[in-house]
Amino acid sequence: MSYATALKRAARHNPAWKAASVFKVAVEESGAAVLDASGEFQYDLAEDTYALRDFTQEERFTLHQPYDGDAALTVITANDPNSDHLILWEGQFHKILEVLGADALRGTVRYRVKALPQDEAVPIRHSIIL
Repeated sequence: MSYATALKRAARHNPAWKAASVFKVAVEESGAAVLDASGEFQYDLAEDTYALRDFTQEERFTLHQPYDGDAALTVITANDPNSDHLILWEGQFHKILEVLGADALRGTVRYRVKALPQDEAVPIRHSIIL
């Protein structure tokens, strides 16, 4: 059993961790990204997991930029950190703005994310893990 799998088992019974899904950019067999009719990336489900909103104080502050609604989100995953993924957490899709770090045992990744508007459609090609 991997470290990430053990963390998922523990998180399932901890109310602080909420169910999340990680979606990756869909690719064809040739390796090219799959686009929809409007030229947007399509996404495939990569992993069902758990995530935790990190309320710890941010390490960096920028005075020249107003707060834009982003948050730190820690995700249990065995996948490599990737800023092209989307995260469905608490019923809302979140775009990854920055990879903040990962643990050495490949169990969690900490991202800075921003929620997408509720009315913005996300093109999902497969919502099951293939």
